[in-house]
Amino acid sequence: MADELFANGIMADTGEPLPLPGEEAGKCIAESAAAAEEEKSIQTRATQAQTFGVSADVDPDDLSQTGWGIVFPADTDTTEIEQALAPLIERRRDQATQVDNLFKIFKGSAGWRPGESATDWLARQGQHGPGPGLDVVNPNAGVPYYLMIVGSPDALPMSFQYTLDIFWAAGRLHFPATAEYARYAKSVVDYEIADKPPQSHKQAALFATEHDAATTMFTNLVARPFLNGDSLQRPLGKNQRFNVDPILGSEATRDAFASLLRGKRPSGLPAMLFSGSHGMAFRPEDKRQKDCQGALLCQDCTEFGQTDERAWFSAANIPADASIHGMIYFMFACYGGGWEKFDTFRTGPNGTARQIAPAASVSRLPQAMLAHPNGGMLAVLAHVDRAFSYSFKTVQGGSQSTGMRDVLTGIMMGRRLGHAVDQFNVRWAAVSTQIADALRDFKDGKISGTDLATQWIVRDDARNYSILGDPAVKLRVEDMVDGPSKQ
Repeated sequence: MADELFANGIMADTGEPLPLPGEEAGKCIAESAAAAEEEKSIQTRATQAQTFGVSADVDPDDLSQTGWGIVFPADTDTTEIEQALAPLIERRRDQATQVDNLFKIFKGSAGWRPGESATDWLARQGQHGPGPGLDVVNPNAGVPYYLMIVGSPDALPMSFQYTLDIFWAAGRLHFPATAEYARYAKSVVDYEIADKPPQSHKQAALFATEHDAATTMFTNLVARPFLNGDSLQRPLGKNQRFNVDPILGSEATRDAFASLLRGKRPSGLPAMLFSGSHGMAFRPEDKRQKDCQGALLCQDCTEFGQTDERAWFSAANIPADASIHGMIYFMFACYGGGWEKFDTFRTGPNGTARQIAPAASVSRLPQAMLAHPNGGMLAVLAHVDRAFSYSFKTVQGGSQSTGMRDVLTGIMMGRRLGHAVDQFNVRWAAVSTQIADALRDFKDGKISGTDLATQWIVRDDARNYSILGDPAVKLRVEDMVDGPSKQ
């Protein structure tokens, strides 16, 4: 597997790539008590997962039909955060109650209870009996389609969001300070009600490094085909009349990324940003982990083993005069979105789950981008835990970047982000059916632990894409002028 698979992350103290799971990881997965329950859950989801999202008679871009809600942990005092989010809450309330009252704030007894599965939480939300199950979403059944989970993944686990997101459009909002919630809420509302968006043209940017086999593979299999097109598809954004500004290889430096965020590139201010690079990883005892884990390793790094803060782009490097208001950012990098307390992919001794951090957390870089004082990004789509090359390459070595392309195309079409990312949920469910078979085959001695671990990685790699921010945000493409074609 090591010859086929790469993780897009670097350990800060050694400068070496993050470890990969292997034979022992597969054995540990199959032999754990949780695996049996996971298999049942996978089979149930695979049976149900024929259609995702809302029913066919609901327009997923119309909040008056889909509804919108917030999910808090049940034991959280929400007063200050609700006050901070008031502008966004009131706007979404108005949008979601124009026809029926499809606006909900799930808090207190209706909030998420410790240890509760997404299925159990849904069952408690019915207005006249049991609530909805994991199935095609009917917003009138008690739970709106767009749901913003508010709280840290330590207080409300990522597993809840992952499962809910199979059918619902779920995002997460968490900041260390109440003032950042207020800045984010104001930023989103200001973007949506302004006479015109900050970006006058349909402009996107593509930032990708080439350090080693992992990042070179991403650039060659994803970035360049997206930019130039290939025998199967036109260049990314061509049909949506977006111009794409490439910042690839030797040009993908930290200064170039800062210039991009300041809107100082010759192509102007992008409405959408897509990047592929290594994400920085730190050991649990490293004091830099909280602020720098998931930071982007830029092309300034010339030799692994000698990586330091001069080569990566963290929250501290976002320019004070950044012009990122109204941008949507798709970041492909290990820990770009956050991390669990324990390793999802079991790369500890004998296939155990090593401890990643003192607690699960959202990465600081996207937090700072969402709550920038000048106006923040609308949302960031990023990976929790490690991001593997299976996101864009099949186990057999072929290209499979269509899912990424579909998400980016949906964003450029002006779809709401939570609806645009459904392609990842489709892939997760499809691979889940394979895992159910793989677990049985492993028990029967028909496949190796390595093969089982591979299937698990492919599944979780698709699962771990997470929206940070309001999943109902979208680009105002109808108010932008077509980008000048350079493709």
